[in-house]
Parts: sequence; structure tokens; C-alpha cells
Amino acid sequence: MRILFVTDLCPINENEKGLPSVLLNFIKDFIKLNAEVVLLRPNVILNVLIRGRKIYPEKEFLWNGIKCINKNFLTPFFKPSQFNFLKKEEKFDIILSHMPSGILAAHEISKLLNIPYTAAVHASDIKVLTDFKYSFLKAKMKKVYKSASLVLPRSIWLKNKIENIIPDIKGKTELIFSGIESSAFIDEEKINKKAENFYAMPYKILSAGSLIKRKNFANLIKAVSETEGATLDIAGSGKEEKRLKNLTKSLFAQDKIKFLGQLSKEEIYSLMESSPVFILPSENETFGMVYLEAMAKGCIVICSRDFGLSGVIENNKNGFLCGTKKEEILKSLQEIKNLKNPENIMKNALLTAKAMERNKMSQNYLNLIQKILFKL
Repeated sequence: MRILFVTDLCPINENEKGLPSVLLNFIKDFIKLNAEVVLLRPNVILNVLIRGRKIYPEKEFLWNGIKCINKNFLTPFFKPSQFNFLKKEEKFDIILSHMPSGILAAHEISKLLNIPYTAAVHASDIKVLTDFKYSFLKAKMKKVYKSASLVLPRSIWLKNKIENIIPDIKGKTELIFSGIESSAFIDEEKINKKAENFYAMPYKILSAGSLIKRKNFANLIKAVSETEGATLDIAGSGKEEKRLKNLTKSLFAQDKIKFLGQLSKEEIYSLMESSPVFILPSENETFGMVYLEAMAKGCIVICSRDFGLSGVIENNKNGFLCGTKKEEILKSLQEIKNLKNPENIMKNALLTAKAMERNKMSQNYLNLIQKILFKL
């Protein structure tokens, strides 16, 4: 099987920051599963500049064992001829697309090369479909989703959203979750020790993520400042860091809340193993790999209701869901503080994470593709 993977949400060198590795991981896993994958990154220059990313030169190269094609465009994608350069490639069997620019590009490439395409759904796609600023793209995006062989939401809340916006696609939506490496799973014995220490003071809370507005750290800080006996460690950096530190000072909460800065994955994993509670009350979170990582480490995880892993996380079963307002976060933190069975939640969280092991999730994605090709 030869796959053209089209997205601008994938790093193309090891120094490129600000892009998650989850789509790159899918590509690596597909190759291990004997698929041939070519990555096309179609960059709309204005979009790249708005996001504050670096514009890389157009070229073809091999990186991480993946053939990459980096192309820069002055306009969004409205005609197949913009991709005539792909005609020199060997024939592809299918196009997998992610993010609005990738999906728009895949629609045109599909017409040019006469092959099917799938369209994944991220939070950015919902924004384009609902935000007035992108109204000039709304009709086109709807058409593109309707024309796709499969629509692949990245989480349950996104599936509900996209099917509500475009009811015609309900018969061809399939979930594609990210997965976590099996090496990340904590031993159950360690969970028992975490549960034994659950009621020790202080009430330790961990959070991690980019310090940006939609991660909702401001309301989290306010809620922790009002939670008796609680401390909060925040791992991450970002443009909101100064404002959040000033907020902490204004609440006289410097003794309760620590900013740890940017940490490695290994350092965050270590913190998760020793922390009973993990929370990220983020808004418009596509998936939230960090929730799954915390569950794999036996944390009691609090996720925003209707975002991220909401639906995978079930309230008071394998984690907790809360609203994004300070009062709602505070209520959840207090509810967890008084839990009578923390070990049950922790073990259920671990079982959920194990069911979403990375190889399983990548194989599921590939199986969906093979079903499309089998029908042709």
C-alpha cells in the first residue's frame, strides 16, 4: 500500500518546535506495518506566518526514513493543477489528510490523481466550520468532507461536533485515536502505593501543557488557590507564562503553585508517577495525549467536559470531567480530595490507557484504510 499523507501539522526536522509528534508517529507506525508513506506538507504562507512558524524552503528529502515533500503556497487550495508536481511520483493508493489545509489539498489531489482520500477532524477544522472569520472557506470545507471516502474524527467530542455540522457524513465517520507506548505503563504495585499516599498532605496536583490561553491555566490557578491544603506543579512554557505568574502573585499563592518550566517527556513521566492527580481543564483540545500519558501513570485525571478525552474518560469511573470555569474546577478538585476509592479510579485509568496502546491505534487506522481500498 502506498499512502500520500497530507498535513501541515507534522514536523519535518528535529529542530522544528511547536508541532506535535502524534501524526509523525502514525506515519512511522504505518511504515513498520509495511505501508509505504510519502509526507506532503502543504504550507499556506499566510497561515504559517499567522501561527508564528518558520517558513522552510521547498524541497524533497528523507527524514526519519520518510520521504518528505515541503511545498509553500500563496493561496489555499482551489484547483488540482496546484499539485501537478505529484504526477511524477509513483502511483499512490490513497490520500490521508489532516488539518484544514491538508484536507483542502487532498480534495484537489484526489481529483488530479483519481484516488480516494480520507479527511481527519481536528479542533482546527471545527473552528474553520464555525468561526465567522473563515466563512469564505465554510462551503468548500463542507463539500470536501462530503466527498471524502471516510471522515476520521480524532476524538468523541469532535465526532459529535462534525456530525452535527454536516449531518450527511454520519454514515462514514470513524474514530482514530492516538495511542501511547507500552513502555509508559506503570506497574499496578506502584498504583497501590500511590493510593496509600493519596490522603497525605499536601494534596498534590500536577498539570502540564503549553502556557497558552486555551489551556485554561488561569482558572486552574484560581481554583487551586482556593483549595485547602493543595499544591499545584505546572510543567510547560509559553506566551502566557508571565501573566500566569503575575496572577499567582496577586492571589498570594506562590507557596502553593510552582512553575517548573519546559521539561522532557521523561521528567514529566516521573512527575506523573509520583502525583496522585493530574488536571488540564483545556478548551478545544483535539485529543490531549497528556491525559492518556497521565492515565498510563496511574493518575486520577481531570479532563474538560466536551473536549479532549471526554467520552473516553468517564466521570468517577476512570477519571473525572469538569467544566472550564473556576467554580467547576474547584468543585472537581474538592470531590477528588474526598474520594473513598482512589485505587479503583487509578486502576481503571491504567486499563483504559492499555486498551489504547500505540500499536493498536495505528493498526486500527490502517485497517480503516484497507477497508476503503478493498471496496474499490
